[in-house]
Amino acid sequence: MKIQIDAQLLVNFIAGVLGEDSEVVVHDLANINASLVAISNGHLSGRQIGAPATDLALRMVQEYRQSDGESYKLNYRSKTHRGVLLRSSTLIIKGENGEPAAMLCINTDDKRLLDVQEALRKLMPNEPEQSHQESLSMSVDDVGQDILQSVLEQYPITPSRMSAEEKSQVVKDLEQRGLFSIRGFVAKTAQILEISEPTLYRYLKNS
Repeated sequence: MKIQIDAQLLVNFIAGVLGEDSEVVVHDLANINASLVAISNGHLSGRQIGAPATDLALRMVQEYRQSDGESYKLNYRSKTHRGVLLRSSTLIIKGENGEPAAMLCINTDDKRLLDVQEALRKLMPNEPEQSHQESLSMSVDDVGQDILQSVLEQYPITPSRMSAEEKSQVVKDLEQRGLFSIRGFVAKTAQILEISEPTLYRYLKNS
């Protein structure tokens, strides 16, 4: 059974149900450089139609293709370019060939709700996790830079002091995060790791 849904109508409907503190977006994965094709309540992240796919979106697609992983991720932390933490959920929408074709994302600012719950906070056994798993970037280059930085931060030494094995692992981690689906980041990564592009491709082949 085929179902056709107007993306902008869908996000307007969901945002109308959830209220002004929830941003709803649809990404078309056919063009990750400008994948955002429908948005409602975009004031939360500051994004507009034409914004790129996020770092998490690239990672979810990569994981799904490699291991037929889960089609959705619920209630994780995302961060806007202004540093505001949101509660987010993402659903992969498959095309007719079974490949990821689009994503439906809901990003909610819980601040007003948490303000109301302040009197009950002492009853909570643990503070909510404040680290974020996704950056809502304004450009595709920012997405790539965020991925690079987050992976390299896991290593206590600079790339110039890394062994070949460590550099190979960095390349493997970046591939898992979907970095090399962004144009130009093979060359940028090779330059940062101080290796040649053929060496980087060899690491990818052996990963």
